[in-house]
Amino acid sequence: MDKLKIAIALIGEDGTSNDPIRQVCDDPAMLELCSPAFFNEEAAYRELNEENADALVLYASNEPAKRPAQSVEIIVTEKANLMPLSKEPTAEDIIKFRDILERDFDQQLPRIAIVQETAMQNPDLASQVTTEQGINTYGPYTSEQILSENNACHFDGIIIPEGSTLPTSLSGNALARFFAGMETVITASYNTTQKEETEEGVADVSALTKPIYTAIDIVRNRAFYDEARQNPLPKLFRDKREDRKKDDAPQAINNDNTEKAS
Repeated sequence: MDKLKIAIALIGEDGTSNDPIRQVCDDPAMLELCSPAFFNEEAAYRELNEENADALVLYASNEPAKRPAQSVEIIVTEKANLMPLSKEPTAEDIIKFRDILERDFDQQLPRIAIVQETAMQNPDLASQVTTEQGINTYGPYTSEQILSENNACHFDGIIIPEGSTLPTSLSGNALARFFAGMETVITASYNTTQKEETEEGVADVSALTKPIYTAIDIVRNRAFYDEARQNPLPKLFRDKREDRKKDDAPQAINNDNTEKAS
């Protein structure tokens, strides 16, 4: 795959954002993987929509990036990918999450956990989805049971209530936001980069590099996923059940003719 073109939109730009930008532009490892280009938000979206860029990264300085309409937000962590929901999850939500994990994150047969702090109207949802849809689904759990460094790593995806506070074991690592469910790839920094005085205005470079690397991975994962399904292999075996049906059909017709003749 050729080097990717990543459009980076600077949202609420101020002086604290310059340090990560300089580091990204001077990082040889980053420049081997992609060609980053910085724009204001309107111009960056235009580059993406006109297919002049392979992905868009929203880099928030003083205000968080807005989730595009019709998209599903995924919080990308080092341990698992989290899908916040403003309502109790349904089977359709779990199926959608499974599809995102498989195509965008190259997670085959992903393990999905449900976090729910209040009693669920359908507490058997996980077992039903596992049985009926074949998706490895577990829960419901509380945040304390799952959202820890030792437990989160056992799952590929975790559905959490919207607005959940992530524990330090997860939020302390580099995080990114991914707006899934669209044909375009859009990621964003998880936290704004505005720094307190005690940090002397030095921004965390991972706030920018993590969503860039996430966007690169997703573009590549999608390309491999789609390419593998363009020309599926034909059947390499004979289904004997189909042969039996063909053999039984003439016999049934002959039996009918015999009865009419008699």
